[in-house]
Amino acid sequence: MKEPRPLGKRTLARMVACGVLYEMDITGDGANAALESVSRMLREGVSEEPSPPDEITEVAREQVRFSLGGEACIDELTSFGAESFSYPEEMPDFARELVYLYLANREEIDGLIRSYADRWSLERMPAVDRNLLRLGIAELLHRPDIPANVTINEYLELAKAFSTEDSGKFVNGVLGSVARDHAGAGGDGKP
Repeated sequence: MKEPRPLGKRTLARMVACGVLYEMDITGDGANAALESVSRMLREGVSEEPSPPDEITEVAREQVRFSLGGEACIDELTSFGAESFSYPEEMPDFARELVYLYLANREEIDGLIRSYADRWSLERMPAVDRNLLRLGIAELLHRPDIPANVTINEYLELAKAFSTEDSGKFVNGVLGSVARDHAGAGGDGKP
């Protein structure tokens, strides 16, 4: 088993917040239910080395190809989360803050993603990318105390670790454009 990689408190909080939004997307649960579910998972422990199913049916492969395009690599997708991390034992306050910051500004943030994610609808982009962008834009627009380059780099690294091969470039491009166009936005999101 790999030695857990130490990550900063805010990096872990960003990871956890993405997990909450991801769970909301997948299950359709509201914020409180997803926060409680992820909190319970953190308290009870996280499997550090998830194992993919022994056999992936052809129907499942076709569904993945249909959802993500013909270039989808099944092995890459089933290795999601294979890196070891030291997860926090409870929901970080910063994670909870990021989730609620996005939810309070959902229409604005999703609108920006739609306008900056060239040729990608929110519904079509990978869920991890979509949720990293949501959190990153919430931070860029509404947390002026965090330097934009720090925010962009944090979400770029999370995209590279947890999503597709091209996700890092995609997340970096969208967040970089939002930061450039909304520089000095303060907390109100206006350029």
